[in-house]
Amino acid sequence: MRLSETAQLLIYCPRCGNHVNEYNWTLETASKFSVDGKTTPTLIYVLLQLSDHNQQWENFRVVCPRCHETIPIKQLPPMERQQLEAYAQEVGEAYVNFNY
Repeated sequence: MRLSETAQLLIYCPRCGNHVNEYNWTLETASKFSVDGKTTPTLIYVLLQLSDHNQQWENFRVVCPRCHETIPIKQLPPMERQQLEAYAQEVGEAYVNFNY
């Protein structure tokens, strides 16, 4: 589904101190919060929405794929919009807008 399977956007976990790829964050978060499948957006989608100051996502919670801790998204270090857009272009619009 992702245009580039090798694309990586490493996201820092403030709990365990590891940098983990966005795709793994998305899968871990979906495994915890999806109900009947296809209810959890990709993390890149949420990060792009937050960079547009979309208040709806402020309380969104994610799960670190390394330490398995649930973390409010606002505790993740902010990323530059340019970096988010470059990754989104690399993985493709279909992946960005997909729900797990």
